Amino acid sequence: MNKVELRTDRLILRAPSLMDVDAITAACQDPEIQRRVPIPVPYTRTEAEGYVTAYSDFGWASGKSCTWAITIADEFAGAISLDSVGSDQATIGYWMAAPFRGRGLLTEAAQAVVEFGFDSSPEGLGLVRIEWHAYAGNVASARVARRVGFQFEGTLRLGAMGRHAREDDWVAGILVGDRQKSPVWTILS
Repeated sequence: MNKVELRTDRLILRAPSLMDVDAITAACQDPEIQRRVPIPVPYTRTEAEGYVTAYSDFGWASGKSCTWAITIADEFAGAISLDSVGSDQATIGYWMAAPFRGRGLLTEAAQAVVEFGFDSSPEGLGLVRIEWHAYAGNVASARVARRVGFQFEGTLRLGAMGRHAREDDWVAGILVGDRQKSPVWTILS
């Protein structure tokens, strides 16, 4: 699959490149990212290079995943991806560097990625379902998913491998026909 660039009012989402390696490395030193995202700790420049050249590039080339650097004014702000692409569905994942949080940027990026995923034209993936997962307790990620329109589907007890042990895993989904924004999520009430 060819790499696709997405644009919103404030953001450009493009494939990560080697020019992002230092910013990715710096962002992944954040204890909050290390707690919420399954990355190696310590996270080194070598891991960031592998993320760009192996994980992201391979995903695009194989059609199994689409990974974007979230940029604002040409500055790397975070990453977002559709993974496990196949059988008309995919899983969304995202993280944002600390200086860019709290401004609605991740919600804006996630909305663009969901629209791309559901787009049935040759430019989109034509998905029917996009799934979201997060370690239970990741309220910030849940709020983003809810704002985009994901419906909370439940907690998978010990459903994810955390850093040191299995953890409960929240799961939500959005279907191509879903139109409700900010649905009620009992875990956020």
